[in-house]
Amino acid sequence: MKAKKIITQIVLINLFALSSFSQNKDTLEHNELLQRINNTKNEVKETPNNTADNHDGGVAISPSVIRFNAKAGTTQVKTFKIINDTKSAKNFQIFNQDFGLDKDGQEMAMKSDYKYALSKYLNISPSYVELKPQETKIITITASIPSNDFGYISMWTTIAVDQVYERAKLEVPNANDKTIALGITTGIGFAIMAYQNPPNVNINSVEITKLNFKKAVPNKNENGLIMKVKNTGDGIGYCLYYIEVTNLTTGQQNKFKVNQFGILPGYEKEFKYDLPKELAKGNYSGLCVLDYGDKESLQTAEIDFKIE
Repeated sequence: MKAKKIITQIVLINLFALSSFSQNKDTLEHNELLQRINNTKNEVKETPNNTADNHDGGVAISPSVIRFNAKAGTTQVKTFKIINDTKSAKNFQIFNQDFGLDKDGQEMAMKSDYKYALSKYLNISPSYVELKPQETKIITITASIPSNDFGYISMWTTIAVDQVYERAKLEVPNANDKTIALGITTGIGFAIMAYQNPPNVNINSVEITKLNFKKAVPNKNENGLIMKVKNTGDGIGYCLYYIEVTNLTTGQQNKFKVNQFGILPGYEKEFKYDLPKELAKGNYSGLCVLDYGDKESLQTAEIDFKIE
């Protein structure tokens, strides 16, 4: 996520619209968080076109995923860093945002009493940080896993790292006693995924359930392989996968880069792997290899397809 210039937008709304805004506030905040989850990168760069004070450098977090594997009734500590590589001070607040998945596998906000909410057992210290220019601070995340039944299941949460800034005074031109003004200030935000897999859960039961070839639509997208996987275990699966493509006429093989993903227990994910445009026309065999951490075996799926 790129750092954006800090601006204030003035929005004039009628009185009747205020209640509608209040009802949708939670949804808007959640959608904004999910956007951060889907688009979070480890580093945010500031450039003269998108920063308020035209300073070089950026703000970064490391790592962007935290994995606990604590036994029931024990405590485990992890850390992450916030790095301010700019010439201006930055302040951040750090908090949890729990999420689950609906029947279609889409993220949705959950309360902290959600069965799989890891936030119930996490302590963040400090939860508010002030970083001077060129300063790095370490945040400690302590997981205190209970000894009851909840200590034997996988859990997860999001650790949100949001910039805190002093709000500028809102100036509304031509305002009267019936005017409502809403100021929107943009800043830097990160989302760190935190997972807990106790040793008793099965994390090696991720299966490829489907592998299809998707033909390119002219002027819209590329040829691709669609892979669908399902986690049939009771633990969070951490997987690597790669694609091999063989030209059945020439025998030439192409192995494409390794990708990684996490998948929650009981859910499915679908991935599209875009094939390079420079692949010659002809008949091909595609092999998808899925490494889910089992030292003795790999999941594989094959498909024949034609590039026209």
